[in-house]
Amino acid sequence: MTLRKILSLLILMSIPLGVIVAQDSNRILTNTDIINMAKSGIGEQTIILTIEKAATKFDTTPEALIQLKTAGVSDAVLNAMLSASPAPTVARTEPVQQDCSPTLDEVLGTVGTPANIAAVRSVRIAWKSVLNRPTGSTTLQIDRVTEYPDRIYVAMQPSSGVGATIVITPDFNYMISGKMTTAVPAATLEDMISSLKLEPIYIAQHRDQYSCVLEGTEQIGNINTAKLKIKGEGQEGELNVDPISGRLLRTTYPGIPSGQVMIDYSDWRQVGQIYGSFKRHVTNSGGTIDMAVSEYQVNPPTDVSLFQAPAAQTSPAVTLKVLQAESVPYTVQTNGGINTSCNINGSINATGTASTYGNTTYGTATSTPNLQMNCRSTDTTVRWTHVLNAMLVQASDGNAYIIACDRAWRWSKCTPLKAGDTFLAKRGDKGFIVQSINSKSKEQEATYSVLQSKSLHD
Repeated sequence: MTLRKILSLLILMSIPLGVIVAQDSNRILTNTDIINMAKSGIGEQTIILTIEKAATKFDTTPEALIQLKTAGVSDAVLNAMLSASPAPTVARTEPVQQDCSPTLDEVLGTVGTPANIAAVRSVRIAWKSVLNRPTGSTTLQIDRVTEYPDRIYVAMQPSSGVGATIVITPDFNYMISGKMTTAVPAATLEDMISSLKLEPIYIAQHRDQYSCVLEGTEQIGNINTAKLKIKGEGQEGELNVDPISGRLLRTTYPGIPSGQVMIDYSDWRQVGQIYGSFKRHVTNSGGTIDMAVSEYQVNPPTDVSLFQAPAAQTSPAVTLKVLQAESVPYTVQTNGGINTSCNINGSINATGTASTYGNTTYGTATSTPNLQMNCRSTDTTVRWTHVLNAMLVQASDGNAYIIACDRAWRWSKCTPLKAGDTFLAKRGDKGFIVQSINSKSKEQEATYSVLQSKSLHD
């Protein structure tokens, strides 16, 4: 029990209950009065007696009962309120949205006191993430440093393949993936900032910027949670709260480009003067992510080099999601042609007889030719086997493209991009320079020319 609650209880105990009630015979007891008495430490029997002796005007809708329960009102007191309240004569056709600021404050209070949360300058979290997608699972080791209110450093290293580093500050942002340095893709940047501004520590440090309304209940597992809709800092999301413990169980917000993002929190532990969730389950349109935190540090020493500007100017980045891929073989003929050469082979054999009489010679002779023509044709054409790798991709710049490259050599970097996968790319003079992983699990960059493009905003 806090010192404030102890003092309030001592003050109330020093005044007879009849005096409290009689001070204003026209006073009507409301939900707020019940919450204030419960938080002050007054016993439930005393609160019930007060309800029985005073005029009441209680809101006993399901949403209001959840808010009362979250504030610490016991079931016995709730039953007394229900008994004191007349049954409604007209059924409500639409749920009434109620300000849930006290509930939101209770949720933030489970993370830490306002003073302790205000003292949080930075948080470092290291965790293992398992991404489960239709194309398979990937394990990553992630190290994230958040310097409140607006600086984020994330280093990601998959179990195989190329790691990446993301740096976000108010003045610049960039991403390093293998040999490629680019600006953080706009959708990724917006998603990370949205996520930050819906984290409990950030909300608590900017509490006056956030409003909250109760949106009924939602069942999560065996818990009937209170559902809060919050707005602030240009963000909008929903919080699901355990009405018994006041703990945050789930955050939901519209992600870009992954659609709705839902984060389930569990395994809350104390770290210094605050509490943090050591297990999270993330669901979006691309699949699920299971996160297990191995290190959680509050206000750790931070290397200033983490948030230094990149050494070189960054290029705008774009992500390409491959929708369809085809590899078409063909043959290219160069030079040469058909060449024919003919040769004469063999000889002529001659035989004969001769007789001489005086100055005259008589005789016969025969010749047998043994000649043959041999002709040979050769094809001197050079034939190169090529493969045209063509892909239909959806780009994060709002366009669709047909990109292609020509593979003419066994060691060519031109490789087909697998349908369903997403690749990091940047614009080059001859098309898109796309980062991929080759057959030896090494990062490579290849240029793909643009054969056709179509705006997806038409």
